[in-house]
Amino acid sequence: MRARRLILALANACWATLAAGAMPDYPDKPIRMLVPFAPGGNTDILARAVAQKMTANWGKSVVVDNRPGGSGVIAADIVVKAAPDGYTVFVASTGEVAINPSLIPKLPYNPEKDFLPVTLGTVSPLLVVVHPSSPAKTIKELIDLAKSKPRTLSYASVGTGSPQHLSGELFKILTGADVVHVPYKGGAPATTALLGNEVSFGFVGMGPVIPQVKSGRLRALAISTVKRSAVLPEIPTLQEAGLKGFDTTIWFAFFVPARTPKSVIAALNREIGRILRLPDVNERLTGLGLDVAPSTPEELTRFVKSESAKYRKIIEDSGTRLE
Repeated sequence: MRARRLILALANACWATLAAGAMPDYPDKPIRMLVPFAPGGNTDILARAVAQKMTANWGKSVVVDNRPGGSGVIAADIVVKAAPDGYTVFVASTGEVAINPSLIPKLPYNPEKDFLPVTLGTVSPLLVVVHPSSPAKTIKELIDLAKSKPRTLSYASVGTGSPQHLSGELFKILTGADVVHVPYKGGAPATTALLGNEVSFGFVGMGPVIPQVKSGRLRALAISTVKRSAVLPEIPTLQEAGLKGFDTTIWFAFFVPARTPKSVIAALNREIGRILRLPDVNERLTGLGLDVAPSTPEELTRFVKSESAKYRKIIEDSGTRLE
């Protein structure tokens, strides 16, 4: 009788553990990291840096799966439909989580309901850059030039609805300058257009243009965050240039499907945070202008809510619509 009670007690303990979300022996098979962009960009670089170290430490293959297109919806939809077991991880950016819900009608997923946060990965300022031949050598000169020639100046972004585009719209709102948005399909073609003097200026991620700025092939006028960048400390912020309240970034974070056990999220949080703090990983990402910023899931939840509210207001105030 005592043996039977012991067996029942152990069984109940096992069920209680499973109900609490624990998954023993995680991971025991390969993990897939979904990236909503093509290989070679900063999201992909971040994902592969983490995947490589995770594979080495956990002894299980971590594969990066690039699924670009549809403003990130293609990759997000795969994550939503995946089993909530920790073997599908979404390396998302600002757009898929904080912008799409306010921009895309009938979005086939709800970030708040369909994803669970793991950790913030990196945060990066945007740079306002011009061709060296531009008469604008400061943000004030750029604003004055734009106001003197309405709808003559154009600015490049990596696509409609991107943080770069919405930063340009915030620039228009705060300055009253009437400039024309020119969307490109990614950072590389936008940078090429700026180098070719095809557009008047651009809001671009730091990674693609840091070498161009340091070589003098592009001129950086300001950065979009409230603090200066350690990579280009001589470049003033837009707030320092007089645009009070200007604070936009590109960020990348890790999410898993809803209903993923808390123990799995905790394991991923610890491991990704450990990797991001490794000197070689940190140095590589920092060199691309990415500020490494691992967080708790709760901190990421609060951050996403704040970012979503910020971009919702810019979209509403600017009347931005997908083209």
